[in-house]
Amino acid sequence: MTTRIILGWDGGTGSRAALRWATARVTGSVGRLVVVHAVPDDAGSPALSDADLGVRTGVSAAASAHGIDLDVEVHRGGPVAVLLGAVDAECVLIVGHDLVLDARGRRPSIAARLVDAAPCTVVAVPADAPMGRGVVVGVDVRSASDAALRFAGQEARRTGTTLRAVAVWSPPGHDEEHARRRELQMLEERVEDALLGLLDVDVHRELVEGPVARRLVDAADGAALLVLGTGPHHRQRGTVVDQVIRASRTAVAIVR
Repeated sequence: MTTRIILGWDGGTGSRAALRWATARVTGSVGRLVVVHAVPDDAGSPALSDADLGVRTGVSAAASAHGIDLDVEVHRGGPVAVLLGAVDAECVLIVGHDLVLDARGRRPSIAARLVDAAPCTVVAVPADAPMGRGVVVGVDVRSASDAALRFAGQEARRTGTTLRAVAVWSPPGHDEEHARRRELQMLEERVEDALLGLLDVDVHRELVEGPVARRLVDAADGAALLVLGTGPHHRQRGTVVDQVIRASRTAVAIVR
């Protein structure tokens, strides 16, 4: 069981949305929240003591409202390097979803870069994430999805909401009805195997057609959380994970 959440904090709207998501989770089942802030290593940056005070001021109201005792860590360096230095495989890393712009257009967000490199589950929370309800998990019936399904099932149980297990497929163009039945059977088997210890969770299974990233984002519209596994090719830019993080207004958990 996760006992520690690491929250990346920069004081922006994204990190404030991430703080709201994190504090709600800590009051459920997680015992410790650590707020981590990176201070650029240059002459114009504030002293670490001043930065620490600023972070504590920024997060104190949310922590007090939820009765949470949290730790604050302030380190010099870039945000990705600092956050990677603060995590291990057992924690959950929560960051506000930001898009960094340059003259050539969009570059990978900090959230997407952390998904590529972090050894743990990463939750990317958009700055404008609505207060949704329910948990959606994307299931790849042909590869291991157990970790993502278990994480999603635990979130659904914790929040007392429904879990929707969504698999996206492309009809083969022949014997379509047989192929659909087989796809649904594989989805049922994946869900049943992964959620053996979560029999009290209300699970809906759905099979949809179309572009994978777009259909997952659509399925999560109005939900509190969309859960994905990393998949075998998550480090390739432009993959489903990266596309979903960019497009979703729902918080997205990428589960190791």
